[in-house]
Amino acid sequence: MKLKAGMFILAFISTNAIAQPHKPLYGLTYSHSISNGMDTVPVNMHGYRVGFWYQPETWQWRYLNIFMDLTFGHWWVNGSTPNKMVNSYALSPVFRFFLMKNNRFSPFIDASIGLTYLSRTRLGNRNLGMHFSFQDQLGIGVAIGRFQEFSVSLNAIHYSNASLCKHNSGITQPLNVSLQYGFG
Repeated sequence: MKLKAGMFILAFISTNAIAQPHKPLYGLTYSHSISNGMDTVPVNMHGYRVGFWYQPETWQWRYLNIFMDLTFGHWWVNGSTPNKMVNSYALSPVFRFFLMKNNRFSPFIDASIGLTYLSRTRLGNRNLGMHFSFQDQLGIGVAIGRFQEFSVSLNAIHYSNASLCKHNSGITQPLNVSLQYGFG
């Protein structure tokens, strides 16, 4: 069984190693919440993230790209509750799986789990437990341009400390739009 799994991984990497046009190695990201979290916790949460990403050429294959994402997020809740805002500082690897590759239009799925520092341990009536947290992200999108330098995606973001302390309310922003531009 281990031999079959190893051969599958080797075959996947070798089929992905086909030469690609030069791609941007670093870039900027802006994400904005387009859902207020009505059916999630906390209710009426809003926010945005800005970030810088870096992708070594050796982390680019035909259908899989991996890049490191460094982001700052600002999240807030409406209403008369105390602790109305929290900032997030995150570093995470992002795995981008392309569904198909085209010179001008390439749809993808993003998945990521990274480390986060939260500026507060409470947001609204939620007890986040501690400053250290994990940022989980899942999204779908499309890369556009000759070198895939532009991308647009819809994603969900969740912050949680994975029950590393007594309190772990976590926060979720269920729908965000993200715009990326790569330099090279």
